[in-house]
Amino acid sequence: MLKNWSLQTKIFVTYSILILLIIAGFVAALAVYASKMVQKEVYTGTERLLQKITEQFDGRVKDMERINVSLLLDENLAKHLYNPASLPDLGVQETRKLANTIFSINGPFSSAYKIVAFNFEHRYALSPQSVDNAEALFQAGLDSIPVFAPLADGDGSFTLLPPHLDNWSQLQVPVFSLSRKIKDTAGKEYGYIEVQQRYSDLARLYEPDPAIDSEFYIFDASGDLFYPRPSVDVSASVSGSAEDAALYKRYVLAGPSGSASVRNSAGEPILLAYRESPLTGHVLAIAQSREQALASVGRLNALIVGAGLLFLLATLLVLHRSSKRLTLPLRTLGSSLKQVTLSNLALNIDHSDKNNELQQLDRLFRKMFSRLQLSIEQLTEAGEREAKAQLVALQSQINPHFIHNTLATIGAAAKHGEQPEKVAEMCRQLSSLLRYTTSSSDFVRVEDEIEYTRNYLILLKYRYEEHFEYEIDIDSELKNIELPRITLQPFVENAMKHAFSSVPPPWHIRIEGRVDGGRWEISVLDDGAGADEAALESLKARIEALFSRDGRSEEELRTGPDSLGIVNTYARLMLLHGESATMKIANAPERGLKVSFGGKIKTGTEDGHVQGDGSRRRAAFDSGHSV
Repeated sequence: MLKNWSLQTKIFVTYSILILLIIAGFVAALAVYASKMVQKEVYTGTERLLQKITEQFDGRVKDMERINVSLLLDENLAKHLYNPASLPDLGVQETRKLANTIFSINGPFSSAYKIVAFNFEHRYALSPQSVDNAEALFQAGLDSIPVFAPLADGDGSFTLLPPHLDNWSQLQVPVFSLSRKIKDTAGKEYGYIEVQQRYSDLARLYEPDPAIDSEFYIFDASGDLFYPRPSVDVSASVSGSAEDAALYKRYVLAGPSGSASVRNSAGEPILLAYRESPLTGHVLAIAQSREQALASVGRLNALIVGAGLLFLLATLLVLHRSSKRLTLPLRTLGSSLKQVTLSNLALNIDHSDKNNELQQLDRLFRKMFSRLQLSIEQLTEAGEREAKAQLVALQSQINPHFIHNTLATIGAAAKHGEQPEKVAEMCRQLSSLLRYTTSSSDFVRVEDEIEYTRNYLILLKYRYEEHFEYEIDIDSELKNIELPRITLQPFVENAMKHAFSSVPPPWHIRIEGRVDGGRWEISVLDDGAGADEAALESLKARIEALFSRDGRSEEELRTGPDSLGIVNTYARLMLLHGESATMKIANAPERGLKVSFGGKIKTGTEDGHVQGDGSRRRAAFDSGHSV
């Protein structure tokens, strides 16, 4: 296909591919770089957001810690807290004063949801807020309340209790709390202080982007889920947050901060960023849909690719115009060359554009054409003489073989005393064959060639009688196809001489001809011994050498022990039908040899005798025996 392209097309396609590769490489590199930068920005933005949320979380815990410490530093409150036995006997007025002290420590804006100082042994719960469920807790005992278990087992330091329902109130509001033991310097325990914050305050730490599906998590130092807490938050169980958190656990405990690409319980790609609280050791994490979080990457890549395509289109338009202008002189020259004939060997080029190259080419071609015209006349005459001489030489090589074999057949019939009528018939057959052989026509119709071959086969039948049978089946469309004289007879003779020499009779030869798809083919089949691969390769070499000469004389090439008729016949077929001539030689599947030759059915002006300039053509003769 490339051979049929014009120079302009080749220049345009070549440089288009080069430009396409350059632009594609640049766009790909830019897209990768931009994607990395956007991803880095997304990661950095998420980490900054996590840092801010961590600071807010730590701020709340510090505020809870401040309240806890302030309660123990208040002298009036500490006097009773370190003497828990005095609290149950206080009057309502004194108890209210202590509650107001706790309220004032909490601050005017009530930063803590509830503050409770309590002692299960002395059965008191001191708080400015409602503790209407305290009596039920005292009856149950400290050990029966799971959320207080870390308090009882702790060493008295601050303990951040996980989200739970407020045990002190019958409203059961979800809270999380910071608690500690009330201990003196000697390590004696006097009770506990619990500072609560609403569970919903944790949700307000993170405000998600409505365009991105995301989840916010808090893990405690041991990796247990702190927020969202399925035990107090039904939506956490329904949404699958707990299942996702179990998958993220091993990532968030890998270091103080970082990010990772993971998959959630539904198999969706997730961008996970996490950061450890330096105050409590809790790890705060944000899990975002990777596809949605990095959606800007896709939009940016689409923008880069679109810009690259526009630039490529503009570049190709410029390249097309440039290649067209560059090859304009050549197209002008080509148009002029199309008008050149043997009677008009001149270039008609318009010199109005002052194209010096075209003017120079015009002068050179004029000189060349004047010499070429004389050479063409000489070569044409020599070629005609050569082609005619070659045809005569090839034809003359057939006659000795034909006459010898035919006379041998008639001599055998006469020697055995056959009926005179039979011998006379054989002589008439021979006469017809000799008349056909000595005809002045170099090329004949298939119908005439079949008749000649049939006469030859009849003579063979006379000789071998019941030991030899033949069939001829030729499509009527082939009757007017032209062939070189004596094309089929060499194949029949070759079968009788070589194919049947080592095979007992009866022998059989079949000649068939078909037309299919604008091509014709005639085959000669025998049921003899066939040919070995070495013989076929030798035949291939001789045919190839016939058309290449291979440094040997023509006499050397056309003499040999075997297949002389096949080589000469194909040479004559090539001279008549040119490159469309084909030949196939192959062993039959069961036994014997099949020789087929054919060509293209000529129409219109293609019915000349010799195609081409009479030069020798190479034969395409492969190991599959197709020539």
